[in-house]
Amino acid sequence: MFLGLRVAALTVALLLAGSLGAGGLLAQAETALTLRGRVLDEDGLPVAGVQVKLEGLRKPKISALTDDAGYFSIPNLSPGEYTVRMEKVDFFVLSGQAIHVAPGATEFSFTLNHIQEVREKVDVVADPNRIEPTETTQSATLTSTEFFYIPVPSSHDYRQSLIALPQIVRDNQGVLHVAGARETQALYLMDGFEVGDAVNGTLTIPLIVDALRTAEIETGRYGAEFAHPGAAILKFETPEGDDHWRFNATDFVPGLRSQQGVTLANYYPRITFSGPLVKGKLWFLQSFSFDHTLNIERDIKMGNNTSEQWSGDTFSRLLWHVAPNDSLHLTLLYNNESDTSVGLDSLHPESTTLDEPSDRIFASIKNQLWWNHTLFEAGFAEDRTVRDFDPQGNGPYLLFVNGAKGNFFQRSDQSSRRHQFFADAIRPGFHWYGLHTISAGTNISVVVLNQSSQRGEIQAFNAAQQLVRRTTFAGNAVIDVDNTLAGAFVQDNWSLSSRWVAQVGLRGDWDQFVRAAMVQPRAAVNYLPFSDGRGKFSIGWGIYNIPLSLSVLGLTQDQQQVDTLYSYGSQCNPPQPVCTTGPATSTFLMPAHGLQQPFFDITSAGWQERIWAQTIVSVELLARNGHRELAFETLNPGPQLGSVFLLQSTRRDKYRGATVAARHTFENGAVLFGSFTRSRANTDQALDPVLGALFFQSQQGAPLSWDAPNRALSWGTVPTPFWGIDFAYFLEYRTGYPFSVVNQQQSLIGAPNSLRFPDYASLNISLEKKFRFGKYLFAVRGTVINLTGRQNPNVVVNNFDAKEPGVVPGFLNFSGGQGRAFTGRLRFLGKL
Repeated sequence: MFLGLRVAALTVALLLAGSLGAGGLLAQAETALTLRGRVLDEDGLPVAGVQVKLEGLRKPKISALTDDAGYFSIPNLSPGEYTVRMEKVDFFVLSGQAIHVAPGATEFSFTLNHIQEVREKVDVVADPNRIEPTETTQSATLTSTEFFYIPVPSSHDYRQSLIALPQIVRDNQGVLHVAGARETQALYLMDGFEVGDAVNGTLTIPLIVDALRTAEIETGRYGAEFAHPGAAILKFETPEGDDHWRFNATDFVPGLRSQQGVTLANYYPRITFSGPLVKGKLWFLQSFSFDHTLNIERDIKMGNNTSEQWSGDTFSRLLWHVAPNDSLHLTLLYNNESDTSVGLDSLHPESTTLDEPSDRIFASIKNQLWWNHTLFEAGFAEDRTVRDFDPQGNGPYLLFVNGAKGNFFQRSDQSSRRHQFFADAIRPGFHWYGLHTISAGTNISVVVLNQSSQRGEIQAFNAAQQLVRRTTFAGNAVIDVDNTLAGAFVQDNWSLSSRWVAQVGLRGDWDQFVRAAMVQPRAAVNYLPFSDGRGKFSIGWGIYNIPLSLSVLGLTQDQQQVDTLYSYGSQCNPPQPVCTTGPATSTFLMPAHGLQQPFFDITSAGWQERIWAQTIVSVELLARNGHRELAFETLNPGPQLGSVFLLQSTRRDKYRGATVAARHTFENGAVLFGSFTRSRANTDQALDPVLGALFFQSQQGAPLSWDAPNRALSWGTVPTPFWGIDFAYFLEYRTGYPFSVVNQQQSLIGAPNSLRFPDYASLNISLEKKFRFGKYLFAVRGTVINLTGRQNPNVVVNNFDAKEPGVVPGFLNFSGGQGRAFTGRLRFLGKL
């Protein structure tokens, strides 16, 4: 019996031990916690795609990414102390944030601040060298500080700074091209709204550089949420103010220019201030600018060699937190501009130029509502422009084999407008073989062009000063054209695991002129081969709608061109003092069967890797094929005069590019960037006839006129050890752009774009010193533009008839370009 009691006692003890052990395990399991958090910016708006690292674990790792509503969660944590580190491109790094995770204390909120110029002494780090695991796009970004520090000829003009991105080049007329595309084939957005010119989609919006937060270019693998993006997307983000009062001023004293003597030529005062109207509730930002630019054409030896630009701008933003989960964003931009002697160069004196006064107003309103972890957005914008093109007189336009005289032949009054509306919803957190973020939305826009013109006479003379061509115009000179575009999309961002991310989207768009819907699938995949996330491989393909240009459509409503050719002596049959051919009429027509929707198919692949601690290297490959692009084809090509130019959906542009880039950020904040791009941009229909410049040959293939097969780019900002001076530089080399050869009777000689300008190379350097004056901080900068003084011409005598003896300047004479120049800048940075 005693033995039985002992066995019973042992059994009870084992059962109790097992029970206690199970209870302990259960208790241990019950203590496993889930950290939940939300990341907001300084305005209380959610920040998506933030990398969250917990440093209290055995080894640091990327533990979570915030969704589109700013939320993240990290499961299976033990109670205890953790250190949080948060990173996202264009934001200051949040590091060393200590949190205590315990039952009842598992939800936290964090604030991540946008990168901006730091004027007070604070302990923050701005490190843009990060790999974003969920970002599938092929993209590059310029921050506000880089707009300020990269030395370009006119730092007040944001468009000049954009060439610091390897995907963007500027042609000989100053027009920007993204990844080898026409300027009209990119989508330009400001805070989510389209701001390209309503007439042709070009980048003309007068943004104040001091009110820019970032400029981001996307050239491949972009999502279905973007309507008619064409070849690329250029997105501008602007600040809205916060709970801190901020004030800065730039160039508030006139600048000095040393080109052809020292003058008080350029003046770009800009003032920006922001702050709370109601703290924690209502914020504003207000920016003003006034610009006066004096351009000097160094190769004009006689007469006026300057052109001027006067403009005034006001930019206002308002952010109102209607409720903790509801915010309202309002924007107003107004620009008044007067450009004189537009088109002035060494071959076109002042009398042949245009004056271009213009007014533009842009207003938008957007509402963002976060409800049940879903982000709802809706926005409306109105964009109106009035622009005149005024010649210097009413005399005939005289064309010579090496330039022009007289007055430009066309006077125009133009007004345009765009109405746009969009609505979308983003729902993150759906689990099925990974984490899904589903988004869907719709958009509609209406664009309108009204233009009236008066055209005079064009007279062309040969090398012997004999009239060889007279051009006049007949018919209606009024254009009234409009277009309506509508679309919808659905998209899934799918995180299969910590190493695989996929984005799949489908978009449909409808165009009034095409009168048919076009379906556009888009897909991209990221693979992160390393557990620490230091490398990323991306690949994607998609179909992307190209919007129709109102300026091209409007040509079919415009006048007809009437040409008469004159020949002399032995050129006549039979020989006689003078004989004529014509008059012959040319006209632009819309096809009877209508148009097809132009589009690109784009394939891209890229590799990014972070090496050492502060260096990112990348390789990007891009292949873009155009389909059904619009071009005018002559119905009776050949040597005869006069033709019908029929608008067709037959052009095919192609681009192939490979870019290798590296960016290094030093511990002291210095940045070095370098890239090399090998590319080819060509088309199967290179001729773009317009009134006053017709080609009667059939369409031919050629390189595009901004094709640059080789381009090397480098820039950097380096704080020096001497008196706190900051050194910055910008270096660019590229192949010269192609151009065509013509004769005086409006015919091509050889293939289009068969010759090239000399290779381009330029080095700009600057020195900037920050200094205190009382309780305030200022910065003064001096810049040398084109330090080596290389000519870099942008004008050429391309008329084959200028080969005649005694013609000066003669055939293939190059001129123009930016000479060596010195500029200065003074900035007020704020109170210390």
